[in-house]
Amino acid sequence: MFPAVVFAITMFIGWIVFDAIKHKKVIKENVISGFVASIVAGFAWYILFIIF
Repeated sequence: MFPAVVFAITMFIGWIVFDAIKHKKVIKENVISGFVASIVAGFAWYILFIIF
């Protein structure tokens, strides 16, 4: 489970940094979408971790 959490946190930070560079500011909508995307990706990574 630890690798999935690290992956989700890393994805969230990367998403926020990418959006901040792209839009020149941090928007609440982008933070929420980054959070949702990182939760989904972390869950998918955890499922793959269990299967393989």
